[in-house]
Amino acid sequence: MKKFFLLFFLTFPLFAFSQLNITITSKLVPLYTVDGDTLSGCRDSVIWFKATVTDGGSSVTNAEYYWDFDDGTTTFGTDKDSVVHQFTDGGGYRVKLKVIDASSQTGFKILPVKIAMPPNYSKTKVNLPEDQTGICKGSSAELIGQAYPEEWKDTTIYEVTEDPPVEVSDIKPYQSTLSFDEFPEGTTYNVGDIDSIGISLEHSDMGNLQIKLTCENGTSVILKNFDATNHAYLGEPIDDEASSEAGTPYQYYWSDASLSGTINSTTLSPIPESDYLPELSFDNFSGCPMNGTWTIDITDNQNTDNGYIFSWAIVFKKNILPEKWTFKDTLLQSKTINGALYGTYWEGKNASLTQIISLGDTINGKATAAPNIYGNNGYKFHIINNFGCPQDTSITITVEEASATANPESGEAKLDVAFKNTTSWATEKEWDFGDKSPTELIIEEDTVSHRYPEKGNYKAVLTATDKNGCIDYDTLTIVVSVEPSKIESPNVFTPNGDGINDVYKFSKESLKGMKEFHLTIYNRWGEKMYETKSQEDAINIGWDGKNALGITASPGIYYYVIYAEGKDGIIYKGDRGGKKNKKPAENTVTTASKGTIHLFR
Repeated sequence: MKKFFLLFFLTFPLFAFSQLNITITSKLVPLYTVDGDTLSGCRDSVIWFKATVTDGGSSVTNAEYYWDFDDGTTTFGTDKDSVVHQFTDGGGYRVKLKVIDASSQTGFKILPVKIAMPPNYSKTKVNLPEDQTGICKGSSAELIGQAYPEEWKDTTIYEVTEDPPVEVSDIKPYQSTLSFDEFPEGTTYNVGDIDSIGISLEHSDMGNLQIKLTCENGTSVILKNFDATNHAYLGEPIDDEASSEAGTPYQYYWSDASLSGTINSTTLSPIPESDYLPELSFDNFSGCPMNGTWTIDITDNQNTDNGYIFSWAIVFKKNILPEKWTFKDTLLQSKTINGALYGTYWEGKNASLTQIISLGDTINGKATAAPNIYGNNGYKFHIINNFGCPQDTSITITVEEASATANPESGEAKLDVAFKNTTSWATEKEWDFGDKSPTELIIEEDTVSHRYPEKGNYKAVLTATDKNGCIDYDTLTIVVSVEPSKIESPNVFTPNGDGINDVYKFSKESLKGMKEFHLTIYNRWGEKMYETKSQEDAINIGWDGKNALGITASPGIYYYVIYAEGKDGIIYKGDRGGKKNKKPAENTVTTASKGTIHLFR
């Protein structure tokens, strides 16, 4: 938040300081605080400031008002004796008002404002196991509310660091400010209050520089003046006219207690890093207001060189430094404001506060919540502080539906499926696989496997139960299919021993998907030549052209008859001719179930 005072404050000549008397009254809306403290507010508070200015007991009406609210916002004008402001962030602020009347007389006022800090709610949570992301619909969860105040600490900046370094040349003078509002109002400079002024710089010709420090009321002290005869380096410059980079800086201090004389009295090259006397004593700052803007100006009066400023600082004597301004809210279990009771409670669906404990500056509020809507359910933990500011934080309870996965969800018969419970709150998992097999109850594990031997669509149901006995369900559809059956019968083979087509058999592609398979081969007189009831034999062994007695069959035409049943329910039913007694069923195929075989030798 610190603290670079407005540069436009410096644009007006200041011939006197604190000649005008300023009184500021304030009004807080809404005013929560019972004690009427209008400078301790909440983050939604609007503060009205009203300034009354007098000069020797007479009212000042024609003046410029400059307001700095210490949060990066300012306002000014002749009609700004009354202003309204809202601080959006908690913390401590010093509202500053400078008034300049038509005679250039000035007045300066600082008003400390405390805006409630957001408490730390990091330990407010839904009390669930780490691996549990929600609860069962119809169950309940414990809400743990904890809030403790965060301390706000003032930060004072006594040093300006330039990153990257800032160039200074005859056309680029350097100006920078440090502003203070920590000192007690009306505090002025006393002899010896400044220990030293430090500057880190690099310049190729020290004689071309003037360094000057100015306080709030316009009083200046020259630390180093121009010197037409001393041309030593103040640091190690980059001796390249085309370069725009800084060289190596040296660190210098100016102090009224220095024994080294002024820096201009030193003729060594380069000038050694040390402490030096200022051209004018810091005693010249006597009567300067400590609060306000302190400005350093560094001027180069020659165009033959340049330099860079890396940092500068004001070092005050430690015994005059103001104490750090810190504060933190006090959290209360309850507070009555304008007849209404505010305090600690939980807000949300079916939330019931069970316990409030105050430990030191920490407020704990436990509750049970039983949301009954699937999805995210919001809850707020409310407290109040000593400023009368209602504070709250939000958390979410997720009502989680029972859920499961199946892998795979489809496939061919004799399908092995891995089921997994993904319900985080389930302590018992009962599986009904949907195929009339026994249910399976799982306690510790989340996974279970099941085989589906038959074709069909199955509804697998998970019944999930939590530790309170709350139950929910998830249903998965498992689709079990079979490979389409197929018969393509060969009709020629040549069992002549040449190793080519010597055996009558089926390929894997021409015969597949069978649950049952029966092949019979006859000669023209109806005598059985070969028979197998194995699909694997029909593919891998086949008929070698001999009968059951091992007698070689003669060349000619033979007949095959197949009876088979596919896994897909298709029946292949051939016959040896003759009268058909009845019409075949719709899923019966006869065309591929019988035919002729040509045997050549």
